[in-house]
Amino acid sequence: MSSPENYLPWITVTHLIPKIGFFASVILGLILLTLNLCGAQRHFGSYKYIISIFTIFGMIFATNEIIVYPNIHSYNSGFLYFSFDESFGMSSEKTKNIPLASYTFMFAVTLSLLPIQFIYRYWAVFNVQKLKFFHGYYWLIWPFFCSYFGLQYSLGVYFLMDMDEISIEYFREEFLLRYDVNITEIPAKAVLAYNPSDGSVRWWNVMSVLNIYLIVNTLYCIMIYCGWNMHKGMEEKVRNFSEILKNQHKQFYKALVLQIVSPTVILFLPITCIIMLPFFNLKISLPSGVIGCSFTLYPAMDSLIVMYVVSEYRKSAWRIYQNFLVYLNLCNESRGIATGNSTSELLFLLKLKHSTGQKDTKFNSF
Repeated sequence: MSSPENYLPWITVTHLIPKIGFFASVILGLILLTLNLCGAQRHFGSYKYIISIFTIFGMIFATNEIIVYPNIHSYNSGFLYFSFDESFGMSSEKTKNIPLASYTFMFAVTLSLLPIQFIYRYWAVFNVQKLKFFHGYYWLIWPFFCSYFGLQYSLGVYFLMDMDEISIEYFREEFLLRYDVNITEIPAKAVLAYNPSDGSVRWWNVMSVLNIYLIVNTLYCIMIYCGWNMHKGMEEKVRNFSEILKNQHKQFYKALVLQIVSPTVILFLPITCIIMLPFFNLKISLPSGVIGCSFTLYPAMDSLIVMYVVSEYRKSAWRIYQNFLVYLNLCNESRGIATGNSTSELLFLLKLKHSTGQKDTKFNSF
């Protein structure tokens, strides 16, 4: 039963927001992928694969979120990373925490795809020769790059945040008060910065925080480095480019700026605040999962940013809309035609009618 000290109502919020993020990410992601298939990215070189892969992984990450429903609770010199759901039927002591670790793997992989986009755009402007690392066998570098950070993050959570008797006893009463559940009955990992009996540093848990901090800030620094250097030298570098190519580079730069701002607010700042809070040993009790549950909104925001800023997506959407109107018009006209006309004939008329009013414009790829 809920009380003023009970945080169960916040669990409803932390389940609702991921659901919104899941549907938004899937719908906008599918729209983006559809526009890609319809030709929106045919002038983007290897960058088109990065956009599509990031979109797909964003949808997988959002799906994983509503399967695991991870949550966080901050309490004094520690925090709990837990879930009320036993995902995939994993309920034994050895396996029940695997879904929590798998979620962090997908989170880190999705996060590490962001700096790859920045690296590509940076090289496309300042060092075109290095784009070879996105072709042939060189492209295997990037799955390894993402997997490395994913494994480092998830293994760190699984092993370095494992709960012992000290952490169980420290959080047991607090968790029972706030959520009406015994902490040992659900999947949970924990960080406890200081030993409550003597105040000594629990270095094993501190290492888990430093691991997360290192991963998150390494990826963020790559984005800042590439973004800042593009800001300083973009105008001079693209001066001799064609107008179309220059415009495309500027559009992608605007998209990358928004792709720095939005994850800073939704991902990097919340993570940093949550994991660093225990070191201050404040007398607090916070359902910080309310902040963390916004992570799943980012894939949807990223798809929206790309489609809004890059004009090729708007042009592709307009072409699809025009084709749809032409198709509806032909369907209406076909009602007066003899029933012997086949669907293939109707589609032929659609292509013929559309092609007469469309000019073929060629762009430089990059």
